[in-house]
Parts: sequence; structure tokens; C-alpha cells
Amino acid sequence: MIQFNQVTLARGSKTILRDAQATLFPKEKVGLVGLNGAGKSSLLSALLGEISLDQGSIDIPKNWNLAWIDQEVQDVHLSVIEFAMQGDRPLLAVREALDKAQATGNSDALAALYEQMENLDGYAAESRVASILAGLGFKTGDLKRKVGEFSGGWKMRMNLAKVLGSRADLILLDEPTNHLDIDAVLWLEQWIKNVDSTVIVVSHDRDFLDEVCTHTLHLHHEKLSKYTGGYSAFELAFAERAEQVAQQNRKSAEEIQKLQRFVDRFKAKATKAKQAQSRVKRIEKIKLIETVSMDQHVHLEFLDPHKSPDPLVVLNRTDCGYQIDKPILSGVGLEIRPGDRIGLLGANGNGKTTLIRTLVGQLNLLQGERVEGKGLVCGYFAQDQIESLDMSSTPLQHMLRLDPKATEQQLRGFLARFQFTDDKVNQTVEGFSGGEKSRLALALLAYTKPNLLLLDEPTNHLDIATRQALANGLLEFEGALVVVSHDRHLLESTVDTYWRVANGAVMPFDGDLNDYAQVLKQDNTATNQNQGANTSSNRDRQQQRQADHNQLKKAKSQLRKLETKLPNLTEQLAKADEASLTLDYSSQSGQQKAIEVTQNRQRIADELADLEEQLLELMLEIEDLEAQLGLQ
Repeated sequence: MIQFNQVTLARGSKTILRDAQATLFPKEKVGLVGLNGAGKSSLLSALLGEISLDQGSIDIPKNWNLAWIDQEVQDVHLSVIEFAMQGDRPLLAVREALDKAQATGNSDALAALYEQMENLDGYAAESRVASILAGLGFKTGDLKRKVGEFSGGWKMRMNLAKVLGSRADLILLDEPTNHLDIDAVLWLEQWIKNVDSTVIVVSHDRDFLDEVCTHTLHLHHEKLSKYTGGYSAFELAFAERAEQVAQQNRKSAEEIQKLQRFVDRFKAKATKAKQAQSRVKRIEKIKLIETVSMDQHVHLEFLDPHKSPDPLVVLNRTDCGYQIDKPILSGVGLEIRPGDRIGLLGANGNGKTTLIRTLVGQLNLLQGERVEGKGLVCGYFAQDQIESLDMSSTPLQHMLRLDPKATEQQLRGFLARFQFTDDKVNQTVEGFSGGEKSRLALALLAYTKPNLLLLDEPTNHLDIATRQALANGLLEFEGALVVVSHDRHLLESTVDTYWRVANGAVMPFDGDLNDYAQVLKQDNTATNQNQGANTSSNRDRQQQRQADHNQLKKAKSQLRKLETKLPNLTEQLAKADEASLTLDYSSQSGQQKAIEVTQNRQRIADELADLEEQLLELMLEIEDLEAQLGLQ
């Protein structure tokens, strides 16, 4: 288990933990939650030993292996499968030792190492890691491609695959869903639930935390508190605790007020002075409990949209993509009407972003037509939307560029809807957090009063409170909505219908996200069955290799034994030949002796010929086995 013993941790002048106590047991799946800036990432670094504690200790079993997601990707020259398998350090060590033993022909070492491979199920390791990569969205053809060929988001998936394939006892995951689509998130949830490791995960996806976590660790006001269950269970328990604290504080405040009235009234009277002094002491002993509060409540408000045409936009027999001979989507026919609230489902790379950019009109059609209604106003939030912000400008300057005729007071009032108040409106964007940049981008979008909102992963930089605020704001938004998001809570809160983007087509999906998860599960089962057949075949090959090695060892042992007999038989035959040269056939006894000598020589010759034939067969067998094992 992991034990936090009176842990005090500070970063600079900021104290993150003070005298923290907590215990995590093996195989628990723990969500680490807290306000942005509370120190969650610092706590993970302390678990890894990357930063020192100011006081106390974090005790982790010495024999435990730890794995965590690297923020950079090295070894870009490796193939994807080679890179991902580097996480399995025990297997890598055995494989390296096997290479050395094979190079030196050390049969005894090879036998022991093959046994270790069997114990690690190493013969199926490549298939196991390939299955993880498939779950994270990599196609079979991607596995042999070089790491350097992929974008940053896909490289982070490789780092995640490396961790998941590590066999680690403790796995630390910091925002593992940030670069995943909903298909991969659903797969990751099942993997975490089934793995035997202890897992500590930081995430702003409340549905993800609810699904995978057996416990929640809350970092709050320099304290560490453990709750049973996922985020929703924690939120409820925390709210109940906050209410209990508030009730106790109200009772205490009422008692203090009552005592203080007595003191104020009678402290000057000699007959009551002693009683007044007693009540003063009682007041001093009554302590209000530290206020417990959840994350600050955030509001994100959208303006009423422009009047909507009907339909808003129509695609007729449209091919969408970037190369006319390689469309990503073909024959797309759909329309978006006022009031539509649509969630797009499908794995990354299947064309969700391509479809949204086509709907917006940013992407030229390869074939077909796009018809937009008169008065259509699109509000498009791209995955990289925050990169379009001017980092040297302030929120107020951004707003003035949108509407030069507006007064500063009007623009300040609007920015306040998105939590930009006071001096924040005059601070440059370059100093903002990712969440603040996203809120500003959403504010700029909302100000245009779109009647069609198209949001492509709008929650990537938002914390749980702001995600909830976005969901609430979208619920009140009266225009049409198309959303791509791996955050199921946002989808379930804001959309009414789903379209599935897969296999080059866009089709309505008749069901909710639970139904979609079942469809993916069925697809994965079929894929796993195929991979299982490949795994079985691979295991059979590896087991045959071990059997060949054992047979090689046995053949060499037999060869050595037979070779010890060869000199003796050769010497016996030479002596029998010498005896044959001195035979005397002149007498009956001489003839009898000659028969015995001749028969003895023939017996020795036959035995020697048989031995040489066995030696030849063994040497040929050894040669074949060494060729099969690559030892020649």
C-alpha cells in the first residue's frame, strides 16, 4: 500500500500539503481532484520522487514498479510498436539477455531465459501491446510506421500506450484523456477497471472519474481527504460535509452572539462581572470550523442568437476531404435545422473535424453541394482555437476589434459573463492559463450571436467547474448545436441526437452513449478474436522455438556422450585388425581362433559404423535446429 505520513509539501512560497495523512491500498483506482493550482501535478511529482517533501514521508513498497506518462517523446526513429513495448521493462531485460545468450551460444542461460519469457507471457507481449495501441486508435498499418511520422497528439497516445503496457504496480495518469476521442476514452475506462495495478489519475472529465475510480483523493486547503467512490459520490459527500460544517458554524455563531450580548449588557455591573467574565472565556473557547466549499461557481452565458433560417445548412451528395482522389467522407447528405442539437461520434481520423469544417464552409467540397440558409451565422470553435488569439493583446482589445462601436462598459459587462472582471480584462493573453484562453475564445465566439454553434473539443483546457458552466450555458443556448467532444457529461447534457462518422460515411446513430459503448464493445470483441488467433499462433511459434531449443540441448548432450565412445571403439578395431594379421590357419585350433577374431572384429566394426551413423544423424539434427533458432 501507499502511505502518506504527516506530509508537508511546498513549492516556493505556496504550501500544497500540511501534515497530510492518507492510505491507498493495492489495486485501488484513485481520482486525484482539486482546484486548478492546488498542486495535483506537484503531488504526482512527489510520488515519483522528482521533488522532495518538506516534512513527513510517502511510503511505497520498494519492490513496486512505477509508470507515468512522459510529456515528451524520444526515440522517434523507432516503430510505433517498438516504442510502446519499451514500457515493459521486465520483458525488455529478458529479451536483451536472450540476444546475448544466443550470440554466445550459452545453452544453459537460454533455457533459463526462455522459462522467464514463459512466466512473463512474453510470447504474447507484442500482441498485447498491439491490442492497447488499437484501443487507443492506432490502425494495424500504423504499428510499423516510425514514431516521428505522427503529430503531437498521437505521440502522446504512444506515451500512454507505453505506460499501459508496462506491467507497473503503480500507474500515474495526468489528464490521460486530453488527446483521446470518445471511442478511445471508453476503451481506456475498461482497461483501467480491469488492470491489477494501483492507478492514480488526474482528470477534469467527471464521467471518466465516475466510471473508473473506486476512491477519490481531494487536495483542498493544504489537506488530503479520501472518499469512497468516483467524482459524483465525492461531490455529494463533500457537499454534505460542507452543509454539516455550515450548520455547526451557525450554531456556534448563534451561541457566541448570545454570550456576547450578555457580556455587553452586564460587564459594567459589579454583581454580574464575574458571570460576564465567565462568558468571555466561553466565547474564546468556541471556534468556528474552517469553511468547506466546493470549486468556485462559474457562469458562461451565451447571447440570444440571430434569427435562424430553416434549414440552416444542407449538404447534398457531398464528398469531403483534402484530396479529390482520396475523400475522407463520401456521398454525405444531411441538413441542420433550427433547434437541432447533434453530437458527432467516431474515432479520431474518421472525419469528424472534416465534417465540421465542411459545414462551416472552411473546406472546399470535393464533390456535391453545400447550401446555407439566408442569415446563417456560424460560430466555430476549433480544436486549436486558442492559438488564434493574439497573445500580446488583452481581452478588452480582442472585444474592441470585434465591435469597435461598443463602449468599454458594454464590453466589460459581456466579458464578465465569462469570468473576466476587474483588472483581468486588461491583462495580456500570454499570461493566461489554458482554461482562461479557452474561456476568452468562447466569449469571442458567443459575442457574434451565432445561430449555429459548431464546437470541436471545446473542453480540452477546462476544469470540471468550467465544463459544467459550459454545459449549462449550452443548455440555455437557443440556436442549433453540433458538438465533438470526448467529455460524455457535456454530450449527455447538451445534445439530443447523435451522428456516427465512420467508414467514410455519416449516419444517424439510433441510441445514446451507453448504446454506443456497447457497439464499440462488440466491435472490439470481434477485433480481439482476430488478434487472439494471431496471439495463439504467435504463442505456438514461440513454444515451438522453446521446444526446438530443448531438443537442441538434448541432441548436443547425446552427441557428447556418443563422442566419448568413439576413441575406444576405434582403438578396439585397430587391435582387432592387428590380431587378424597374425592368424594361423594351419591347425584346427588356429582356425577356431581365426573365426573368433574375425567375428569379434566384425562386431566392433558394426558397432563403430552404428555409432558413426548416430553421430552423423545427431550432427545433422543439431545443424537444422541451430538454423531454425538462428544460432548459426
